[in-house]
Amino acid sequence: MRVSHVSITFAWLILAGVTPAVAQTPPAEPPPPPPTPTATDDPAALAAKVDALAADLEDVQGENEDLRSELVDLRERVAASKPPTSLTALNPQITAFLNGAARFDDRPVYTPNGDRVDDRLFMRTLEVELRAAVDPFADAVAILSLENELADGFGVDLEAGYVVIKRLPVLESAPLGLKLKVGRYRAPFGLVNRIHMHDLPWTTRPLPISRFLGNEHGELFEGGWNPVGVDAEVILPEVIPGAVMEVNADVVDGGAVAISGIGADEHHHLGYLGHYNLFFTVADAHDVNLGASAYLERGDHEARLYGVDLLYKWKPVAAGEFHSVVLGGELMMADRRFTRDDGTEARTKPLAGYAFGQVQLSWHTYLGARFDLAQDVGDASITTKVAAGYLSYYTSEFLRFRAGYEHRWSDVPADDGINSFITEVNVVFGSHPTEPYWVNR
Repeated sequence: MRVSHVSITFAWLILAGVTPAVAQTPPAEPPPPPPTPTATDDPAALAAKVDALAADLEDVQGENEDLRSELVDLRERVAASKPPTSLTALNPQITAFLNGAARFDDRPVYTPNGDRVDDRLFMRTLEVELRAAVDPFADAVAILSLENELADGFGVDLEAGYVVIKRLPVLESAPLGLKLKVGRYRAPFGLVNRIHMHDLPWTTRPLPISRFLGNEHGELFEGGWNPVGVDAEVILPEVIPGAVMEVNADVVDGGAVAISGIGADEHHHLGYLGHYNLFFTVADAHDVNLGASAYLERGDHEARLYGVDLLYKWKPVAAGEFHSVVLGGELMMADRRFTRDDGTEARTKPLAGYAFGQVQLSWHTYLGARFDLAQDVGDASITTKVAAGYLSYYTSEFLRFRAGYEHRWSDVPADDGINSFITEVNVVFGSHPTEPYWVNR
């Protein structure tokens, strides 16, 4: 009986050990079927969905820009409606420009009025410039000039006085960036006429500017053309990426330009001026400016003036404050009718032009040269040429010293062969707003 009990116990132990082994090895299940493709997984459909989302995003960004622009406009209006927070908030910015020169010549030199100017020192001009915002739609500029009139001392002149209308209240924005300039201003003819004397890169203006556009007291003093009129300036739509095209159209009071043929007692007729300017940059270091100008003055003595101009500047991205090169020039052709001193009617078509180059040697120093050629506006058979060199030194943008040399050839015997050494000092003090036209600093 004892043997049988042991056998039964052993049998139960065997069953207890075998049963878990059988439970840990279930039968193999069949693999799941592959997923069935749906319409939303189609690559073309996904790409279309991405494009639609991108378009929606652009719309949202555009709406944000519009809202941001409206917010800026509202802030400007709110700021304009608030009373000034300072007693000087309504005062204009005031800047003074002083320019003096000395010249030394190897023979007597006379102005067109017969004043002798060789071997003398001159305070050429003092300009006082006032600028201020009139309201959110317009700015105003007035430049009063005390000019050296030689034997007559100094005379006060309105060099410029105008208002710039940036936008009208009835318009949300100015079409094509339109700006209207109304008053007296330096005419947008060519490259250099818009630059004031204190910003010139030379000690004197080129002959074509002095003789074709105007000069009251000789070529050593201020010259150029600043009529009374209305100037409309627009920026044309971009055709070539990166190229900016600007157009000026003016109606001015005629008769103030040197090539005008009207007499002292004749009625001044309206004049019409147009200027086109193309600007673009190559490789971030080469700036090119191309311009063309035309002027027409009606009346019994009709006058026309045409011009083209070029300005090239190289200024490297690295160390550009220390080294640069500037090349430029203008060509002009006039067609004028006038009455000679003997009472006979005459017509001339004189030509003029100049070219210049300038190299920046250091942050302070510039070395340049210029060559001028101009036919006489009353007799195109008379030609004058000038070759000039100059060295400029800036202690800062507010103080400049310059020394220049000029040699002159002329069909007028009194002007032929003159050698002149001219020095210049230019001082700027005050708020000194940014000069928009010249290229140095």
